[in-house]
Amino acid sequence: MSDSTRVKADIVKFTSEYARTVRGWIDSEETAASLGLTDEFPPPEDIVETWQSDDMTGWLLLSGNGPVAYAELWPKPAELAMEIRRLLVDPRRREQGFGCKMLTLLHEAAGRRPEVAKVAMQVAWDNRNALGCYLKAGFTVAGTTHDKPGLYLVRMIERNQ
Repeated sequence: MSDSTRVKADIVKFTSEYARTVRGWIDSEETAASLGLTDEFPPPEDIVETWQSDDMTGWLLLSGNGPVAYAELWPKPAELAMEIRRLLVDPRRREQGFGCKMLTLLHEAAGRRPEVAKVAMQVAWDNRNALGCYLKAGFTVAGTTHDKPGLYLVRMIERNQ
Protein backbone atom coordinates (compact mmCIF):
# COMPACT_ATOMS: atom_id res chain seq x y z
CA MET A 1 0.00 0.00 0.00
CA SER A 2 1.08 3.54 -0.66
CA ASP A 3 1.66 6.00 2.14
CA SER A 4 -1.62 7.92 2.46
CA THR A 5 0.24 11.18 3.08
CA ARG A 6 1.41 11.05 -0.54
CA VAL A 7 -2.06 10.48 -1.94
CA LYS A 8 -3.52 13.65 -3.43
CA ALA A 9 -7.23 13.61 -2.60
CA ASP A 10 -9.89 15.33 -0.54
CA ILE A 11 -13.32 14.46 0.85
CA VAL A 12 -16.65 15.99 -0.09
CA LYS A 13 -20.14 15.15 1.07
CA PHE A 14 -21.79 12.41 -0.97
CA THR A 15 -24.39 13.42 -3.54
CA SER A 16 -26.74 11.07 -5.35
CA GLU A 17 -25.15 11.79 -8.73
CA TYR A 18 -22.36 9.38 -7.67
CA ALA A 19 -24.63 6.57 -6.40
CA ARG A 20 -24.29 4.50 -9.59
CA THR A 21 -20.48 4.83 -9.53
CA VAL A 22 -20.25 3.75 -5.88
CA ARG A 23 -22.63 0.82 -6.47
CA GLY A 24 -20.34 -0.30 -9.32
CA TRP A 25 -17.48 -0.74 -6.84
CA ILE A 26 -19.35 -3.64 -5.21
CA ASP A 27 -17.61 -5.98 -7.62
CA SER A 28 -17.73 -9.34 -5.83
CA GLU A 29 -19.59 -11.37 -3.24
CA GLU A 30 -16.66 -10.76 -0.89
CA THR A 31 -16.98 -6.98 -1.23
CA ALA A 32 -20.75 -7.20 -0.78
CA ALA A 33 -20.31 -9.32 2.36
CA SER A 34 -17.82 -6.82 3.81
CA LEU A 35 -20.58 -4.20 3.52
CA GLY A 36 -23.11 -6.47 5.25
CA LEU A 37 -24.87 -7.44 2.01
CA THR A 38 -24.65 -11.18 2.62
CA ASP A 39 -27.67 -12.09 0.48
CA GLU A 40 -27.41 -9.38 -2.13
CA PHE A 41 -24.94 -9.91 -4.94
CA PRO A 42 -25.19 -8.26 -7.24
CA PRO A 43 -26.83 -5.62 -5.04
CA PRO A 44 -29.94 -3.74 -6.12
CA GLU A 45 -29.35 -0.76 -8.42
CA ASP A 46 -30.54 1.65 -5.71
CA ILE A 47 -28.48 0.17 -2.86
CA VAL A 48 -26.37 3.28 -2.26
CA GLU A 49 -29.46 5.49 -2.15
CA THR A 50 -30.97 3.19 0.49
CA TRP A 51 -27.90 3.76 2.69
CA GLN A 52 -28.53 7.50 2.90
CA SER A 53 -30.28 8.83 6.01
CA ASP A 54 -30.57 11.90 8.17
CA ASP A 55 -28.60 10.15 10.93
CA MET A 56 -25.30 9.97 9.07
CA THR A 57 -23.13 11.76 6.55
CA GLY A 58 -21.90 9.99 3.42
CA TRP A 59 -18.52 11.08 2.06
CA LEU A 60 -16.63 10.67 -1.20
CA LEU A 61 -12.87 10.79 -1.61
CA LEU A 62 -12.08 12.67 -4.81
CA SER A 63 -8.78 12.31 -6.61
CA GLY A 64 -7.98 13.45 -10.12
CA ASN A 65 -11.13 13.43 -12.19
CA GLY A 66 -13.54 11.80 -9.79
CA PRO A 67 -14.44 9.70 -6.78
CA VAL A 68 -12.19 6.87 -5.65
CA ALA A 69 -13.73 5.95 -2.27
CA TYR A 70 -16.95 6.20 -0.25
CA ALA A 71 -17.60 5.95 3.49
CA GLU A 72 -20.06 7.13 6.13
CA LEU A 73 -19.72 8.87 9.48
CA TRP A 74 -22.36 7.92 12.04
CA PRO A 75 -22.71 9.83 15.32
CA LYS A 76 -22.47 7.83 18.54
CA PRO A 77 -23.24 10.55 21.12
CA ALA A 78 -23.39 8.18 24.11
CA GLU A 79 -19.78 7.19 23.34
CA LEU A 80 -18.61 10.73 22.39
CA ALA A 81 -17.69 9.13 19.08
CA MET A 82 -18.26 9.00 15.37
CA GLU A 83 -18.25 5.60 13.68
CA ILE A 84 -16.96 5.01 10.17
CA ARG A 85 -19.05 2.53 8.22
CA ARG A 86 -19.12 1.15 4.68
CA LEU A 87 -15.64 2.12 3.54
CA LEU A 88 -15.57 1.20 -0.14
CA VAL A 89 -12.74 1.89 -2.58
CA ASP A 90 -12.91 1.76 -6.37
CA PRO A 91 -11.53 -1.73 -7.23
CA ARG A 92 -9.09 -0.21 -9.73
CA ARG A 93 -7.68 2.03 -6.99
CA ARG A 94 -7.41 -0.46 -4.10
CA GLU A 95 -4.06 -0.92 -2.37
CA GLN A 96 -2.89 2.52 -3.53
CA GLY A 97 -3.41 4.36 -0.23
CA PHE A 98 -6.87 5.75 -0.96
CA GLY A 99 -8.60 3.81 1.84
CA CYS A 100 -6.04 5.06 4.37
CA LYS A 101 -6.37 8.61 3.04
CA MET A 102 -10.15 8.42 3.37
CA LEU A 103 -9.86 7.24 6.98
CA THR A 104 -7.38 9.98 7.82
CA LEU A 105 -9.58 12.70 6.34
CA LEU A 106 -12.74 11.33 8.02
CA HIS A 107 -10.89 11.29 11.34
CA GLU A 108 -9.94 14.94 10.80
CA ALA A 109 -13.54 15.85 9.87
CA ALA A 110 -14.90 14.12 12.98
CA GLY A 111 -12.26 15.84 15.10
CA ARG A 112 -13.60 19.25 14.13
CA ARG A 113 -16.72 18.48 16.14
CA PRO A 114 -16.13 19.43 19.79
CA GLU A 115 -18.41 16.69 21.13
CA VAL A 116 -16.36 13.93 19.48
CA ALA A 117 -13.51 12.31 21.43
CA LYS A 118 -12.84 9.32 19.19
CA VAL A 119 -13.55 7.71 15.86
CA ALA A 120 -14.46 4.03 15.83
CA MET A 121 -14.98 1.30 13.26
CA GLN A 122 -15.51 -2.42 12.97
CA VAL A 123 -13.75 -4.96 10.79
CA ALA A 124 -14.44 -8.65 10.16
CA TRP A 125 -11.81 -11.08 11.46
CA ASP A 126 -10.96 -12.33 7.99
CA ASN A 127 -10.64 -8.96 6.24
CA ARG A 128 -6.85 -8.66 6.48
CA ASN A 129 -6.48 -5.98 3.80
CA ALA A 130 -8.96 -3.72 5.56
CA LEU A 131 -7.39 -4.34 8.96
CA GLY A 132 -3.96 -3.43 7.58
CA CYS A 133 -5.36 -0.21 6.15
CA TYR A 134 -7.10 0.72 9.40
CA LEU A 135 -3.97 0.12 11.46
CA LYS A 136 -1.88 2.10 8.99
CA ALA A 137 -4.35 4.99 9.33
CA GLY A 138 -3.70 5.14 13.08
CA PHE A 139 -6.56 3.05 14.45
CA THR A 140 -5.88 0.57 17.25
CA VAL A 141 -7.72 -2.59 18.23
CA ALA A 142 -9.85 -1.81 21.29
CA GLY A 143 -11.73 -5.11 21.54
CA THR A 144 -14.09 -7.39 19.73
CA THR A 145 -17.47 -6.62 18.22
CA HIS A 146 -20.63 -7.84 19.90
CA ASP A 147 -23.08 -8.21 17.03
CA LYS A 148 -20.87 -10.21 14.62
CA PRO A 149 -17.39 -11.77 14.73
CA GLY A 150 -14.82 -9.04 14.30
CA LEU A 151 -12.66 -6.37 15.83
CA TYR A 152 -13.57 -2.95 17.19
CA LEU A 153 -11.00 -0.27 16.37
CA VAL A 154 -10.65 3.29 17.62
CA ARG A 155 -8.55 6.36 17.01
CA MET A 156 -8.71 9.09 19.62
CA ILE A 157 -9.08 12.76 18.71
CA GLU A 158 -6.09 14.75 19.90
CA ARG A 159 -6.96 18.29 20.82
CA ASN A 160 -4.40 21.08 21.13
CA GLN A 161 -4.92 22.96 24.36
